[in-house]
Amino acid sequence: MTRVSENSSTASLKYALNRTKAKMEDLQMKGSTLKTISKPSDNPVSNVEAMALTSSTNDNIQYLKNSDFALLNLNVTEKSLEELTDLVSKAKEIAIAQSSDFFNADVRKNVANEVQQLYNQSLAISNKKVGLKNIFAGTNTLTVPFDSNGTYKGDAGHISLEVSRNFFVPVNLTGEEVFFSTDDSSSIESPLQKFEQFDKSAITKLSRELASTEGEEPSDKEGSPFKTRDNIFSQLQALTSALENNDPQMIQGLLEKFDTSISRLITLRTRIGSITNSVETSKSTLESENIDHTSRKSSLLDADVSELFSDITKQQAVLKTTYQSTQGVMNQTLMDFLHR
Repeated sequence: MTRVSENSSTASLKYALNRTKAKMEDLQMKGSTLKTISKPSDNPVSNVEAMALTSSTNDNIQYLKNSDFALLNLNVTEKSLEELTDLVSKAKEIAIAQSSDFFNADVRKNVANEVQQLYNQSLAISNKKVGLKNIFAGTNTLTVPFDSNGTYKGDAGHISLEVSRNFFVPVNLTGEEVFFSTDDSSSIESPLQKFEQFDKSAITKLSRELASTEGEEPSDKEGSPFKTRDNIFSQLQALTSALENNDPQMIQGLLEKFDTSISRLITLRTRIGSITNSVETSKSTLESENIDHTSRKSSLLDADVSELFSDITKQQAVLKTTYQSTQGVMNQTLMDFLHR
């Protein structure tokens, strides 16, 4: 018959007791956090998936912030375009009325004051800000885009924001797009470039012909001829001048330009509306993804409360029984052995 030593029995009982206490401690930790995973080794596969979901959710949170900022800029831009469209439409109504011979010079001079106020309002719209940033200055957002004469000081750059993974949207329009005509004739290439295959005599002759027309067209800093781009400010200034000079023919000539400006503004409002819809759709998708991520993480990490506390109750009973069963062995003294 194999003899079991007292040390062996004691070690076995201690092991059983420590294992029971470890299980109880683990259950108590899960009960305090209500999580099934307290450390990565508890479930490595679920832990990796949960970390990936957390990372994706954090990315989506930043995309949602970008979407909110994009919507703020787009809404302000759309509202500005709406105000500008109403303003140009009002100027066109005035032009239609004052192009008639029914009104005299005095009436037109009085109406010119109203058009001047429309010019001031359009200038205020052109320099509108969101916070400290000018919305129509391109990427030079800290630069006032238009001076009092309607000269553009910004650039032609667009600001894009990532509102979803690899999905960028422009959140601004430049002052040139909004206030200037679509025909970019502010800087025409030199006509000499079209005659690169000609001999020098032909180029010299053409240069003399261009020189003879210097008085007809203004020139830029490099001396190449150019035309001044039509814009909303010049249209309003021209209307004011025509009213003050009692020139109905000039007033009538501005009607087509006002129509062109209104059509351009409507096109830009349509573009802003489509971008806004895209951002709102992307935002809705991100919010739905975050809900799905939260639900999946809950299934991976969160403990079943009823099951958890049932296990704690069972383990408490097991621990109590273990203490009672080991009491007769663990607490023996030398006198107990002598009385055997």
